[in-house]
Amino acid sequence: MAMGLRHLALRTRDLEATERFYTGVLGLRMAFRYPGMIFLESPGGADLLNFCRTRRSLDPRAGGLDHLGFRVDRRRLAVVRERLRKAGVRITGRRGRWAVYFKDPNGYTVEVYAD
Repeated sequence: MAMGLRHLALRTRDLEATERFYTGVLGLRMAFRYPGMIFLESPGGADLLNFCRTRRSLDPRAGGLDHLGFRVDRRRLAVVRERLRKAGVRITGRRGRWAVYFKDPNGYTVEVYAD
């Protein structure tokens, strides 16, 4: 039996801000909602990013997660960069010309890259 990653579940203290960021800025789509959770899908994959509301303090540096990576084609990378700029999101790192790193509303590091 083949096994593949279906979703990644992350905590968030502000579900609404997280939804606005990932749908409005990064262009993910709402797959479905569940009480206290949202499931977002990337336009190019069969994967889900699940955010679960929590009231506890959130420190994304405390666990083993380094960053989330989203692949786009090279033409789309310029569009994503412009959307980040318009949203006031600060680029925190780069890898050559084809990858940028930034923080989401929860403090998680996100990479958008083109190959």
